[in-house]
Amino acid sequence: MAKRRPQSAGASMSIARLAILRESDEAAFAAAALEMLESRDRLEREAALEALADHPVPAAREPVRRRFFELDADGLKHDQGAHQRVNIVRILRAIGDHRDTDVAIRASDTHEKPFGEDTAWNLRAHGLMMLAEIAPDAFPYYAVEHLGDGAGPNGNEPANTAVQLLIGTGQLVAVYEWLSTVGRDSPHLSSAFELFAEHAPADIIARFVRGTIEQAIRTGDEPLCLLFADVIVEKEIEASYPVLGDLLFAKISDELYTYLATRLAATNRAPLLAILEEQLHRGRRPRLILESLNVRPTREQKAIIKRWEDGD
Repeated sequence: MAKRRPQSAGASMSIARLAILRESDEAAFAAAALEMLESRDRLEREAALEALADHPVPAAREPVRRRFFELDADGLKHDQGAHQRVNIVRILRAIGDHRDTDVAIRASDTHEKPFGEDTAWNLRAHGLMMLAEIAPDAFPYYAVEHLGDGAGPNGNEPANTAVQLLIGTGQLVAVYEWLSTVGRDSPHLSSAFELFAEHAPADIIARFVRGTIEQAIRTGDEPLCLLFADVIVEKEIEASYPVLGDLLFAKISDELYTYLATRLAATNRAPLLAILEEQLHRGRRPRLILESLNVRPTREQKAIIKRWEDGD
């Protein structure tokens, strides 16, 4: 592992001066930051970008644009991890000039993988945010390319940013099309669907869920059945409750059936208990339904069991 270069005395003084000027004299701060941006000392340049990202000034636009493309020419050598370019995008986003669309596009397209690790995911996410702000007409075309683009600490960026921005800008149809096609095989399906379900019309949500569950039942895709059942119950997507009954009638596995029956019983919601009662009288596995209702029986669940025992 490469050793971090110690900060020079000159760099330390320049950085301290910049912090003081930021609080006292904006014009002097801008001049000092732009001067540091041209320094031969890497640490001074990095500090200038960090300061300008936190306190952007319009005069920085041209110098930071130039710096972006200098770094972009060999990011793995000059800006590994893309931290400087992320700060540049933050500066340009604050300035908000549509002429910087080229920087936003390049940022959203940047993939760098030293030793196999994707280190530019944050730059792509910031590039998409910048596009949404300064080039809203072009933004959706680039964002849909990233709906399956997963990296970062949780493995879901910039995919999650793309979904949120598309939904936030009213591009629900684009998300729906992705969910209905290649998105069904994406590891980001669950998080994307949850966001979509918060904003899409109820009938469209129900249509999508029914189609997805029908396909999962046909193919015996137990993980997909489980994923959607959990989201429907957790998010209380009532329009899709009938699909849970379809799942219980399907021949997939006793394990899935038991899990789902127990999950529905634990909610104690009347519509979901009605599904269990239907299964108790006409389903394939009444014994498993009884077991789920007897885990922690409520007054409502005891009434269901009694009706069944009385043959009602």
